[in-house]
Amino acid sequence: MNPYALQEKNMVYKLIISKDVHSDIDGIVNYMVDKLKSAVAAAGFLDDVEKSYRNIVVNPLMYGFCNDDRLRNQGYRKIPIKNYIILYSVDEEAKIVTVIRIFYGGRNYSELV
Repeated sequence: MNPYALQEKNMVYKLIISKDVHSDIDGIVNYMVDKLKSAVAAAGFLDDVEKSYRNIVVNPLMYGFCNDDRLRNQGYRKIPIKNYIILYSVDEEAKIVTVIRIFYGGRNYSELV
């Protein structure tokens, strides 16, 4: 049975963004603007993050679990955005999605959590 079929159509989960995420986003955007000299890339990244947030509050199970065994066992899921990863968890009972970190996909992200 498809778990998404069980979800009510307009059910929206509460979204919690960790303090680390705000810092992560600032660092990524500053890198894109200051080092890459691309405000367009930074704006596109922010748009993609916002779209991802909209997706996971409606359908938090749409993205897969992390490849790292420890993080997968803790229930962490990941959203790929070009070269970056959004790491989040879902509390089905409380209907809460918590975004934990956003980072460059080439990093060993299991060390960040």
